[in-house]
Amino acid sequence: MNKTTKYLLILAAVLVLLILPHLFTMDYYLHIFVMSEIYAVLALSLALIVGFSGQVSMGHAAFYGIGAYISAILSTRFGLSFWITFWLSGIAAGIVSYIIGKLVLRLKGHVLAITTAFFCVLVNVIMVNWIPVTNGPMGIAGIPRPTPIDIFGLRIPFETRMHYYYLGLVFVAVVSWFFYRITTSRLGDNLIGVRENEELAKSLGIDTMKNKVFSFAVGGALAGLAGSFYAHYILFISPVTFTIGESINILVMVIFGGMSTLLGPIFGAISLTILPEFLRMAGALRLVIYGIALVCFIIWLPQGVWGSLKNWWINKKTAVKPE
Repeated sequence: MNKTTKYLLILAAVLVLLILPHLFTMDYYLHIFVMSEIYAVLALSLALIVGFSGQVSMGHAAFYGIGAYISAILSTRFGLSFWITFWLSGIAAGIVSYIIGKLVLRLKGHVLAITTAFFCVLVNVIMVNWIPVTNGPMGIAGIPRPTPIDIFGLRIPFETRMHYYYLGLVFVAVVSWFFYRITTSRLGDNLIGVRENEELAKSLGIDTMKNKVFSFAVGGALAGLAGSFYAHYILFISPVTFTIGESINILVMVIFGGMSTLLGPIFGAISLTILPEFLRMAGALRLVIYGIALVCFIIWLPQGVWGSLKNWWINKKTAVKPE
């Protein structure tokens, strides 16, 4: 695929995304689109940890929840604007994920997975029981919407789902660009080296611990930003959203789409946000069908849907044609 074709495809995709909310104007559809954007950021942030540095994390929903609660508390109790709490929530989640990374990333495999899962459970227990701060199981209500912004003299309020959709689109685009810059840099090569063979990476002079902690901290910070966006979109948060089940859900999105690609986690997030909605007509069998479909995809497409398609395309291009 030459550069011209690539740029034309990107332009076509951007145009489709821009007109999409005008084709599906019902609040129900727009809500699914906005949640797809939030999950796309969460999947990208986890892919940086799991797909590129090879560290199994089952506690990603904890950083998602930390960002949501920090933003909600600062806005409801201290009156800070979303445009400030958004960044503060990302910084707070990043600091926590950095500390946790320094503590647990010497572990490997299932031990690391269990430890991060325990951390997620611990954070959820704190959300439930630290009532003076988190309001416990009742959650935090009355979270304000983002204040209007002025761009080139155009005032943009955030009062409808369509406004949130376009804000989320910008959010996903910036995170995707940031993800691309990291994974295509020398740092990205180091992360892949750590994932493929940590001992060999050490022998080549790569500080493996530093790289693992970096990916963990950045992934946690991005999850915190997604949590802030979620809180100011839903306008209510409670501990039931940020459970170990949500961590597993995000991880499945990454695996389903393809862990070591840019578009794979985005594809997985969109697909697994929309698919359950299509299966609602199946009633009680919805979860059964959903589970069977996931198992089948993981068995026959172990590199994820997008990862498998990418490899198929590369193999097709590099295949030697018989004379």
